Amino acid sequence: MAETLLEVKKLKTSFFTHLGEAQAVRGVSFEVNKGEAIGIVGESGSGKSVTSLSIMKLLQHPGKIVDGEILFKEQDIVKKSNREMLKIRGNQIAMIFQDPMTSLNPVYTVGNQIVEAIIRHQKLNKKQARKKAINMLKLVGIPSPEKRINNYPYEFSGGMRQRVMIAIALSCEPDLLIADEPTTALDVTIQDQILKLMKDLKEKIDTSIIVITHDLGVVADVCSRIVVMYGGLIMEQGTSRDIFYNPKHPYTVGLLKSIPRLDLGEKKRLIPIPGSPPDSIHPSKGCPFADRCPHAMRICKERLSPYFNIDEKHKAMCWLLHREAPKVDIKIGVQKGAI
Repeated sequence: MAETLLEVKKLKTSFFTHLGEAQAVRGVSFEVNKGEAIGIVGESGSGKSVTSLSIMKLLQHPGKIVDGEILFKEQDIVKKSNREMLKIRGNQIAMIFQDPMTSLNPVYTVGNQIVEAIIRHQKLNKKQARKKAINMLKLVGIPSPEKRINNYPYEFSGGMRQRVMIAIALSCEPDLLIADEPTTALDVTIQDQILKLMKDLKEKIDTSIIVITHDLGVVADVCSRIVVMYGGLIMEQGTSRDIFYNPKHPYTVGLLKSIPRLDLGEKKRLIPIPGSPPDSIHPSKGCPFADRCPHAMRICKERLSPYFNIDEKHKAMCWLLHREAPKVDIKIGVQKGAI
């Protein structure tokens, strides 16, 4: 049986603004096993990045964890002080942020920034830390690491800066790596290289990974399980095979229809999801996707659906899965190898 590294239980995170409480995360539960890579996907505003910041306890004012537990190695992170979190962040849990150019300090060499992280957490001297930093740059595929360690961030391309961020995140050999939109603003070729790198590193050093993204295509080859979020809730979660080849929630199907596919030919138009994301300050009583769902019933707008188990690892929050619901074919029919 797989060992559970991280378990998020009924997490609720809100931002208390002058307009009212914006409920960004509304009771999210999932787990990450040791050595596993999972993807959390959804549109902007779905709550996926806030979930990751909650795990790191990096929420800025007026954000606050309202309820729930975040069990890392069976210890509740929510209850830990900032001093205790300093020992965990970067050392046991590391994070790669969206924009590597703004995440790296432009006035320090990349070597200084990696060495600083290693000295803080690994208790090595400067010479030992520099040697390890060179090895980390080599591990993430940066050529001539002995020379490049002395370069500044502006001397690296976007893809290389992202590799530096991965090197910094992995320099202290964390148990869990959180990658928030790791391929944003990178061209397709570099995206593929970064994703392949993350997949290779997971296999080499057995680090658990959470990939946060709005693009299902990004997690197709990297993650064994996928969590689909919308309106601060988990709409569906299951194995990659479940999500891509047997989706059960209309929102998941909508995301799949918006992905370019090889099996549909050049002239097949992508199908966008009509409408706008829900209001987090005044969330509906029912399913947050009801106003945009082509199959919505009256109960969808009045009551939130429970989770229906499709199988042991696959579940979805949708009234269409109720035994008395009308039979609706929502399948997208993704063929193997199409994505």
